[in-house]
Amino acid sequence: MLPRLGGTQAAPTSPAPVRPARRSALWTRLGERSGQPWSVAVLWVLLGGLVTAGVVTRFVAPPELWLDEAQSVAIAHLPLPALFAALEQDGSPPLYYLLLHVWTALFGTSATAVRALSAVISVLTLPLAWYAARRLAGRRAAAALVVLLATSPFLIRYASETRMYALLVLLTVIGIGAGTAVVRRPGAGPVLGFGAVTGALLLTHVWAFHVVAVTGVLALAALPFRRGPALRLLAGLALGGLLFSPWLLSFLVQLAHTGTPWAASPGFAVLPLALEAWQGGGQVRAHVLGTALLLLATVGLLAAAAARGPGERTVVLSLRPRRSRLVLLALSLGTLLVAGEVSRLTGTAVHDRYTSVAVLAFLTLAALGVAALPGPAVRAAALVAVAGLGLATALPQVAEPRTQAGEVARALDDAAPGDLVVFCPDQLGPAVARLVPPEAGLDLVVYPDLRPADRVDWTDYEARMTSTPSAAVAGDVLQRAGDGSGIWVVTGPGYRVPSTHRCGFLVAALEAARGDAELVVAPDRRIFEDSRLQYLPPAA
Repeated sequence: MLPRLGGTQAAPTSPAPVRPARRSALWTRLGERSGQPWSVAVLWVLLGGLVTAGVVTRFVAPPELWLDEAQSVAIAHLPLPALFAALEQDGSPPLYYLLLHVWTALFGTSATAVRALSAVISVLTLPLAWYAARRLAGRRAAAALVVLLATSPFLIRYASETRMYALLVLLTVIGIGAGTAVVRRPGAGPVLGFGAVTGALLLTHVWAFHVVAVTGVLALAALPFRRGPALRLLAGLALGGLLFSPWLLSFLVQLAHTGTPWAASPGFAVLPLALEAWQGGGQVRAHVLGTALLLLATVGLLAAAAARGPGERTVVLSLRPRRSRLVLLALSLGTLLVAGEVSRLTGTAVHDRYTSVAVLAFLTLAALGVAALPGPAVRAAALVAVAGLGLATALPQVAEPRTQAGEVARALDDAAPGDLVVFCPDQLGPAVARLVPPEAGLDLVVYPDLRPADRVDWTDYEARMTSTPSAAVAGDVLQRAGDGSGIWVVTGPGYRVPSTHRCGFLVAALEAARGDAELVVAPDRRIFEDSRLQYLPPAA
């Protein structure tokens, strides 16, 4: 903190210094010198507005939940023993679902209520990120990080989704702070805190294993020259593994029987996949944002700790980055490389949302790049540009529908009690099933085994989907419906398993028995989870 102006010097002859002195508190809190020009103040006011807009936008989303969200709510709403059993069929660790279980008990299961949990978690991340970054890198970097987090299109998107990705980012923030405490302070307290956060991460998403593995490698690499801190880090990681151990048997069941059959394994293509996700998509403005973030992160990685003279407008870079910067690089790029290699070796899929475990370290490097820029006006202008691009990318996506489930559910209002609704693929079922009231009296089932449509069972998924011929499934559907009930078929081209051919064969077999199906809802390819609804009237 800079010393306050005034003191024992001669008394001022006019009240002119009063206003700059009042401003100095704000500037010093932001890591800047006092008495900055009002043009810089205007930029910071604009940044405050952008941050506020980013916070508010986290609570805005389309009205219907898509598959993953509906699946999360269906599982979380179960009694606890059934919840744990359902997770063995789903492939996810339990922590987020337990939080959502408590949340829905308090606030209900409407789309607004269940999404608010992620939004609240995402907003709580901002002050915690400020606190951690201020202790690690100073106020300038902390202020820049809060702006980048608040206006990130990636973080805004997943703050409005009923999934665990906002929680992953929050726990990563806490984990970096806890890990720093372990390095700086000996004693059991920091180790216990770091272990608790590590366990929470492992119990939130399987990709936490990648960032834990990178942290373990960093600790092992530090053993020769910082033995005490490295051993404490390893002890904290071991404690986190111990906290995960009650879930280990269920995890092994998930590894053996659940997977990700909906997408191909990208291997090291995870790197451009992550950048496209973090920049908010493939539009021109998103690519401009991604390029700006990459440049800032590079500056943050290479910026040297060199003092500037008055009026200097230079950034000193070094090809030998500081260790703290290399740690952030490992936690971002290193985590993605580990994930890509695991994906390549195991044949498991990677989705852009899984990269939530690495985005914080990347944005922290970008924030350090902002802090290294010369002069408060340049820093504020750079932040305004990047934050503005972030919101300009995020806002058009906020209200975009993610599923046609609402349109399908409204069309099913015309169905008669006792009608059969079959979903092929079954992944279209949960989003619609939650919108159809029980009093409608509809029989909602999924391909191929006619199970209830409220949840997807991922156990041995691809084998189950491909082991039964569509003609046999059609026979089961006709028998279950009987001649007196109509049959509604929900299909969609957006999922790889079961193939669109299998679902098409199902419809063709039903048409052979009932006549041509009527198209009630056409798929809208602009929507992420598009659906087609067809109707076959009763035979009698």
